[in-house]
Amino acid sequence: MIKFFVDSFQVKKIYNLKDTKGVKVFFYFLLLILIISFPINLKIVQSGGWDLYNFTAGIRGSYPDWLPYDLPEDIRISSDGMYYEDTDNSVFLTTNMDGQDLYIVFSPMVDYLPVDRTLVFEPNQISYYGENGEYMFSADYSRVEGTISFYDLHLGTQSNAVDKLSTIIEDSFGGYALFKSVIYNTAINFLLNFIMVFTVSFLFLFIRIRYQKVTDFGENLRIIIASMTIPAMIGMAVGLTGVIELSSLSVVIFQFATPIIAYIAIYKGSKIKEISTKYS
Repeated sequence: MIKFFVDSFQVKKIYNLKDTKGVKVFFYFLLLILIISFPINLKIVQSGGWDLYNFTAGIRGSYPDWLPYDLPEDIRISSDGMYYEDTDNSVFLTTNMDGQDLYIVFSPMVDYLPVDRTLVFEPNQISYYGENGEYMFSADYSRVEGTISFYDLHLGTQSNAVDKLSTIIEDSFGGYALFKSVIYNTAINFLLNFIMVFTVSFLFLFIRIRYQKVTDFGENLRIIIASMTIPAMIGMAVGLTGVIELSSLSVVIFQFATPIIAYIAIYKGSKIKEISTKYS
């Protein structure tokens, strides 16, 4: 794979990579996807992830009237979990980012059965249930900073209570959102480049060098994947500058440069002689 990487920087040698084993090429393609995805993934990590599940939009936007005075005042939440004394369930209604109903439930005994979109605060985690009450995923309290006492929230302002409760939710699900955002971005890049490679490989079947067919579909795949190396490295370097406009431009450059490099590699590497038109 190292030789494949090194030879990919020399256009004249790219053509000779057409006979590389398919398994090696596939894993090299995955490596390129990670390189291509790295600048955006870095920004995702720095920003804390995309708002894939913005549970706190309704709370921050509407200031529900149950905050803070209807909250169970015996509850304290920290990175170690949720401490409570009263074992009763407490159910509250707000909305999510799309304006849909979202229930907030404090269920110390973990015996609440959701029937709609619900965030259930349990002793060791917050669990999210989807539209029909089906379990989706959970996040623990390990990212929560300090200790939030609901009794103290009762003594403060509604604005403070809105911010504190929203922050607990955002901090708890931050790690999950971060992980899923990176996976989403990488998967999208894989899919888009997979389509591009297959499409260009098919179109290259119609290429003729001096009126002669040069490569088949499998060879085109290998040549095009190798031709992605230089644009991918340039795109990564541009992306690391942090300039959004340049990052967008690097995507366009990558999409145009890859087939151009591949075509030049086929033209230079095939060394097909012109068919003679003279008759003996």
